[in-house]
Amino acid sequence: MRTLKSGLVILAVIAFLTGAYFATAPKKQTISDKNLDGIKLSSSESKTNNVYDFDEKNNLTKNLGETLFEEIQNNNLINQEKRTLSSDVNAASENLANKVISDSLSDFKLVSNIYDSDLKISQDVSKEAKNRYLKAVEEINQKNFANFKENYLEVIVDTYQKINPSSANQLTNIYKALANDYLNITVPADWVDIHKRLIIYAKNAEIVYQAMANYPTDPIKGYLALETIDSLVSSAEEIQNIFNEKIKEISS
Repeated sequence: MRTLKSGLVILAVIAFLTGAYFATAPKKQTISDKNLDGIKLSSSESKTNNVYDFDEKNNLTKNLGETLFEEIQNNNLINQEKRTLSSDVNAASENLANKVISDSLSDFKLVSNIYDSDLKISQDVSKEAKNRYLKAVEEINQKNFANFKENYLEVIVDTYQKINPSSANQLTNIYKALANDYLNITVPADWVDIHKRLIIYAKNAEIVYQAMANYPTDPIKGYLALETIDSLVSSAEEIQNIFNEKIKEISS
């Protein structure tokens, strides 16, 4: 997040100076393995018709820009020279950015825990039961990624360079479906920990890719999502490695 702070400041200043996020705001002048098909980071069905729909209440860029705008007006900075204005906006935004971020990112809080009561846990820990579990995970992955071929880097290029969030939208739907499907399969009792990690990963991927998909309407939250991608990819790799070890255990 260290590298993000200056970016947030710049984005907030740009949003204020261009007025891009105040067009509809009140004026206050009053203004895998063979047994597991991998955990891909890349639904076949695009929902581009709703791609620019967003929740204004949780739009971080709009909230931050409006807060800065009000702060600048309250301090009578509007009529000062642009150089002074730029300096004051940067100074004010350092404190305001953190406040608005903490107040506005409730829908971006990542999942960290899954309760046993949410799972279907079996006391059957035989190799047969574990093979059934792995096969179920494999089938879920294959079903949900059936027509999606892009990797996460291509999704990033689509979203942030081409300004086309359709693939990020598709991944949002995929990971939502994955999390639900994982919750509905039976897991052997001694594999509960890795099963929880799998579900947490899918839920967090849904949150991150949804924020990416909303980048055109909420670029600051979109950048927050981009900053999270590395840890998301690392988590996927760790989970895949653990599954590979589990497969070796029951194959020996």
